[in-house]
Amino acid sequence: MDDRTAAASHAGDDDRTGADAQGAAALLLIESLIHSLLDNGALTQDQAMEAIDSALQVKEESVDDATRATATTRRSLVLLQKIYGSVAAREVPFYKD
Repeated sequence: MDDRTAAASHAGDDDRTGADAQGAAALLLIESLIHSLLDNGALTQDQAMEAIDSALQVKEESVDDATRATATTRRSLVLLQKIYGSVAAREVPFYKD
């Protein structure tokens, strides 16, 4: 695993079972897939960041104004922000025609 997938790998740092372990594995897989698509040019950095931003917005909107965000919601937002940061930090390759 390289630095680009480090954010998602932290999703399973503590001892979890069941749905949490499945979620951590799924998050790592998705982040790895995003970086792979970026590497082979199938996805632009802007497209990837837009998709992650959309997920962040949906998650934030799911928190009802009348209720406080749960610890799980806060953790999921932090993980999405870390993935966004890992994509934003990528150097955009210069392609010469």
